[in-house]
Amino acid sequence: MEGELWFAAMTQPQRESVAVDNLRRQGFHTFSPLEKVVRRHARKTIATTAPVFRGYVFVRMDPMRARWRSINGTLGVRSLVANGATPLPIKPGVVETLVASTNDEGILEFIDPLQPGMIVRLRAGPFADELGVIERLDGGGRLVLLMSLMSGKVRAGVSRDMVLKVA
Repeated sequence: MEGELWFAAMTQPQRESVAVDNLRRQGFHTFSPLEKVVRRHARKTIATTAPVFRGYVFVRMDPMRARWRSINGTLGVRSLVANGATPLPIKPGVVETLVASTNDEGILEFIDPLQPGMIVRLRAGPFADELGVIERLDGGGRLVLLMSLMSGKVRAGVSRDMVLKVA
């Protein structure tokens, strides 16, 4: 793990799973998150999974120690994403967040960072810097907050971008 970074490898069309299998056989740690999709064909509806990042897989390695040039010749892989002859690492934390958001079946499940019961602070408006508790999430990117104002509890509907989560 020390010195290892995540890199993106471009795959051949619809060959992400082939690339993952062959990269793992060579000892590389890979990641290719899936999403649930519904396909319709000949009046049938089929629920299946597909790669979230079609045409790409992620590979973790230390470019100073790993034989990374072999990735470019791996069955299913076109090439590593690179700047000239140097592979470009992905910003730390990006792939790790995706891995943490993946369930046991490899399906990516994002969880809303704002949940009922959380304490938030209003960023702007007449009640800027006031605290509130999220009572519920409405459709259209809005929240209903329960705020203590004027010796009582008041409900207020606000846009998501108007609040900051309080630690």
